[in-house]
Amino acid sequence: MKKLIFLFFVAGIYTASAQSQLHLSQYMLYQPMLNPASVASYNSFNGALLYRKQWVGFTGAPTVQGLSFNAPLKGKKHFVGFTLFNDKISVNKRLDFVATYAYRLPLNDRSSLSFGLSAGIGTLQSNLSDVALVTQGDPAFATNTQTFVAPQFKFGIYYFTKKFYAGFALPRLLDNKLIYEGDFKNKTNFNFKTMHYHLHVGRVFKLSDKFDLNTSLLMKQVSGSPMQLDINVQAVYSNLIGLGVSYRTAQIMVAMMNVRITKHFKLAYAYDIDMSPMKNVSSNSHEIMLIFHLFQEKAPVKIDAPRF
Repeated sequence: MKKLIFLFFVAGIYTASAQSQLHLSQYMLYQPMLNPASVASYNSFNGALLYRKQWVGFTGAPTVQGLSFNAPLKGKKHFVGFTLFNDKISVNKRLDFVATYAYRLPLNDRSSLSFGLSAGIGTLQSNLSDVALVTQGDPAFATNTQTFVAPQFKFGIYYFTKKFYAGFALPRLLDNKLIYEGDFKNKTNFNFKTMHYHLHVGRVFKLSDKFDLNTSLLMKQVSGSPMQLDINVQAVYSNLIGLGVSYRTAQIMVAMMNVRITKHFKLAYAYDIDMSPMKNVSSNSHEIMLIFHLFQEKAPVKIDAPRF
């Protein structure tokens, strides 16, 4: 019975990892991690490094490292990119490799509409030998699982002007499950019922010559779960320092700060304050992001999406 329960546990972890999306607090600062179509809103080589430690103090809590970089091709109607995520939860490790293509369609001198598609693979492997056992020497935990590989696709649409954006994304088009039939097997299919839907909008308000107010909203929906909302407000001084707060309907408050350390690099930090029952067993969450823009044009571009 103990082995059977554990098999269901591992299978459940894989399904959750395959279908649930990463909860990043600072997605508004670098949106290619959220919507592949937003890649087409950048006019120079760009990217971001991410580290997130969730529920500090809770054994086996999620830890995420991410790398994303994107670039326009000649003519700046076609854009390509690459994203890597390393996600660890307890003894389970997931690694995602995704390549992105996006196309920008100018609507007029002030607005554009872009479409993006990502394709890649996700791998999952569990280190069963690291599980803390009451009875040592159990053969069910003596060896680690093989590495399972599953395809994945993402799709997005993104409309933007200089002060406003609106995007829609399907972050995982395929349903990947791990089933046990005498041995673990990966099953991949297309299932509308397990598909996630992301809608995000943002607007910048000019308060004065020195201060801007950036506002944004993210709505997440998947069948069988309540809609989750992220509401974000951030004050920015001279495009150098930003201070903001975010509220997530999963009972989480987020304090955010970002600093432009050079013309090409911005450093951002977020501190998640968990007000759910998890607050009794953890010390909240930390997220650090380094964003860069290189080889920028000297002449100003007519349309460059707001970065918030």
